[in-house]
Amino acid sequence: MQRSRLRAPATLAADRRPGNGQSESAPVATLECAMRLIVTEKNNSAKKIAEILSGGSAKEEASFKTPYYTWEGEKGPQTAIGLKGHVLNPAFPEDYKSWQQIDPRDLIDAPLIKLPTDKNVVKAIKKVAKDATDLVIATDFDREGELIGLEALQEIVEANPGLATAEGVHENGTPVKRARYSALTKEEIERAFANLDELSMPLANAGAARQDIDLIWGATLTRAVSRATRRFGANFLSVGRVQSPTLGLIVERELERRAHVPKPFWEVLATFAHPDGSFEAHHATDKFWKEAEAKAAIEGTKSPGKVVEIKARRQTRKPPSPLNTTAFTTDASNRLGVTPARAMRLAEDLYMDGCISYPRTDNTVYPDSLDTRQLVTELVAIEDFSAAKFLLDKPLEATRGKKETTDHPPIYPTSAVNPKRLEARSDAHRKVYELVARRFLATFSPPMISESTRADIKAGSEEYFVRGSHVVEPGFAAIYTYAISADTEIPKLEQGQELDLDGDPELIPKETQPPGRISQGKLIEMMEERGLGTKATRADIIQKLYYRGYVHGNPPEPSETGIKMYEGFKTYVPRMADSEMTAQLEAEMDQIAAGEMSKDEVLTDSRDALRSAYDEMGPDVDVEDEDEPWRKFAKLVWSGMDEDRILGPCVVCQEAGRTKEDGSPNMLRVIRARKSGKSFVGCTGWDGEAPDSPDSCDQTFPMPQPRFYDVHKLEDVCSVCGRTPRVSVAQKFKPGRPWKLCFNDDCPSMEEMKRKRAEREAAKAAKEAAKAAEEAEAANGKADAGADEAVKEAEKIAGQASATKVKRARNGKNGAKSKPGSKNGAKVEKPARSGSGPSKR
Repeated sequence: MQRSRLRAPATLAADRRPGNGQSESAPVATLECAMRLIVTEKNNSAKKIAEILSGGSAKEEASFKTPYYTWEGEKGPQTAIGLKGHVLNPAFPEDYKSWQQIDPRDLIDAPLIKLPTDKNVVKAIKKVAKDATDLVIATDFDREGELIGLEALQEIVEANPGLATAEGVHENGTPVKRARYSALTKEEIERAFANLDELSMPLANAGAARQDIDLIWGATLTRAVSRATRRFGANFLSVGRVQSPTLGLIVERELERRAHVPKPFWEVLATFAHPDGSFEAHHATDKFWKEAEAKAAIEGTKSPGKVVEIKARRQTRKPPSPLNTTAFTTDASNRLGVTPARAMRLAEDLYMDGCISYPRTDNTVYPDSLDTRQLVTELVAIEDFSAAKFLLDKPLEATRGKKETTDHPPIYPTSAVNPKRLEARSDAHRKVYELVARRFLATFSPPMISESTRADIKAGSEEYFVRGSHVVEPGFAAIYTYAISADTEIPKLEQGQELDLDGDPELIPKETQPPGRISQGKLIEMMEERGLGTKATRADIIQKLYYRGYVHGNPPEPSETGIKMYEGFKTYVPRMADSEMTAQLEAEMDQIAAGEMSKDEVLTDSRDALRSAYDEMGPDVDVEDEDEPWRKFAKLVWSGMDEDRILGPCVVCQEAGRTKEDGSPNMLRVIRARKSGKSFVGCTGWDGEAPDSPDSCDQTFPMPQPRFYDVHKLEDVCSVCGRTPRVSVAQKFKPGRPWKLCFNDDCPSMEEMKRKRAEREAAKAAKEAAKAAEEAEAANGKADAGADEAVKEAEKIAGQASATKVKRARNGKNGAKSKPGSKNGAKVEKPARSGSGPSKR
């Protein structure tokens, strides 16, 4: 790559501009000392780095509402400023703005422009960059961070072209410096700034390629699907190259569940008496598929039983490997019940606070530079982690995972913190830190050893068995307590021992169950296996499926709209439903980062793949022909949306004997009012042309608005009151547990909700009353103060009038008359009335 050289020396750019007291031809003032500008990804990072490098002397200033930090370094002044993530985002030109006038297919090859994400941040970095002679990019060390650093550099160069080129090269040919760190700790930051690296253009280009590809695919397909289904504005249907195959994983499992046909089977259990207490044993046949055979087994069971064999087996479970992002989000989901998206937000907070290392990493091998013994020593000194003190009795040897990278270490606690101190932030922050710290200690711990015992008992012609297990040596589970399993105790048994039956054997009817839904933690693992997304994006992709209404609940359950959307792609554009194409693009982006492919090459491949997929559906998304793929796709999605709106039968119509013409029941469904745009629940039996007809049902219920809440059906008919449907409600775009809502306000299940509502309203009323009382008291205080001022003013005027009279008397003018209330008169009440004095009270 050819690098341009800038001729202008580093200068005080602000002082050489016209309008700053100098003409354009004025001599340039050369800086005597260098001013270093440090750019970070977020304000918290800038503040932390400034505190560390300045020794706590940094001063906070602000420009265009954006804080930055200044201090005097060993080699001159230094400034650290934090961004708000991306400085620039790719977008289509204004000509492509209209969803209805622009053919979605035109977006595939449309040019892209860059727009600022926050104009104030751009203005601020340009202002502080004008006096800089040295630049250090200190954004997060990954593709996204490298791209953000490059975006900041491009804006800085506009303000201070003498500083560097847009390709990251200083005037003297040296590259722009890059600080790479994995923890916001004193040691790590000082090490990073003592060993500055170069900005990686390939890594930044890989991040830029992902941005462009996601925009092109997302915008093209989202507009196409939304136009085909006539969904515009806030009701558009979102599609993405990673989002759609991820939805497919959830839908395929749901379809398996629905296709499952329960098959009956029977189990036989027998209870045997024992001096230490009776115990239950299972028949040697795990499942009887015929009831007659199970009953025959019961008939063949005779007392006493005899222990014919005892087998004991030891099992060794290895300690876990160090945490990478996938393992962390999986453990947070499975162990703590925290969704991957929220787990990453909590981890980001802890990283910013200097409690844990950078949470986005593929690495599962600790670097040799990490002082693990010092950290273990500090951690086990805390009571919560003291169970791992035994680790200091021997040399530490950590487990190693399958992935070893050089960008970031595995996630580990960068400082020993008492978890109780983190409760001030939130209990969730405490739990996440504790998970990371315990996992770290577990990687140095010995295996867990457990022992399982199986005893076989012959009773008549039938055989039974009983199993027990207990932990012999907890090993790593002593500290990583999430992994330990409860002991299953059985009485001590000896071979040949006879045991009487304690009652008759029991016949238990059961049926096979469908496969379980995929947990969010497991979904993250499946996405990684299939090359869907990256460590930094997978949690957000899952969260997006919730926001779009394609899934709900935890573990995620697809809505009917989500199912039909996936089925539509699977039927008409199979490559959009499959992970293979997306995984290929991910691999090519890795090749950009490695310098093996260019960004333009990958964008060309991406556009070709999208064009080919789009054309499988036909060029016209607005087609009305029922046989065209886009029309069939739209009708399929519409059917799913209709199913999602149906909540359950209308009990009022049932009691009145009203039905549809075909005899099917009238249903309660979600309806959106045309005038107000608000949603409510109404009966399909409503007859708008003859609303007063006995065949028309006017039953309605208010409901949480879908713009702000995700509302999903739980039961067609509430199992508590048996009157109306019951739904699950969760606030959109905010973490929190969903709550259950029955539309029958008199339902016993609503008593708790009504009580809490009454408490909230009472608290609100009390708060408003207290505020009103404060305002009234303040008003009275002002009135009293005003009255006092008026009295003083009246006394002052009276005094002036008296003095004037004396003066006039001395001058022989005492006989002059003045009008009442005039300036020179003795009447002073009038000025007092003009204020808020006594006369007003």
